[in-house]
Amino acid sequence: MKLFFYLLTLGTLTANTAFSQNFEIDSSEDEEKTKEAVLAWADSVFYMHKEWKFENFRPFYTEEYEIAFLRANAYKDRVEDLEKEKESGRYKGSDEEYEKEHKELQEAYLKIKEELENIQIRVTHFQIHFWSNIQTTDGITVYYEHIVKLDHNFNVTEAVINSAIGKKNEKTEILYKKDVKEKKK
Repeated sequence: MKLFFYLLTLGTLTANTAFSQNFEIDSSEDEEKTKEAVLAWADSVFYMHKEWKFENFRPFYTEEYEIAFLRANAYKDRVEDLEKEKESGRYKGSDEEYEKEHKELQEAYLKIKEELENIQIRVTHFQIHFWSNIQTTDGITVYYEHIVKLDHNFNVTEAVINSAIGKKNEKTEILYKKDVKEKKK
C-alpha cells in the first residue's frame, strides 16, 4: 500500500516539475564539450581571434530526459529514505516487508537509471555566449559576443552576434578565414 501511494505521488510530482528545469542535472561535462566545439568552430571560421571567454551555458533537455532524470532521482531518494527509516528504527513493518519493499524500490531505481543512461538524445540543443577579440576588416580587433547554439552532437548550428565592443562604425565587419587568400611561399 505504501508503494502504491509513493508511485502515485511520484507521478504527480513528475508531471508538475518535469518541464520547469529547476532541478540540477550535472552538465559540467557537456559544458566543457560545448566550449571545445565553439573554440574549434571559431578557429575554423574567424581569420584571427583571441582572449575568449564563455558565459551563460545552458542545455535544453528533452522532456524524455527530464522525466527519466526526475524519476530516477525520486526512486533513489526513496531507497535512501527507506534505508534511513530502517537504520533509525522508525520503519514500522517486519524485516521481510522491509526487504521486499527495498528490493522492489532498488530494482525500479536501477531499471529507470538504465533507461536514463540509454537515452540517445538528451538535449534539443545547447546554448552559450562566446566573447572574443576578433580581427575585423578595419584591421582592428573588436570584442564580439556571439550567442552560439549547438545541436545534441556539439555541432554549431547558429551563431548570432549579440554585441560588439570597440567597433569603429557600422561598416566594421568580421574578417573571416574564407575571405583571406593565403600567400604562397
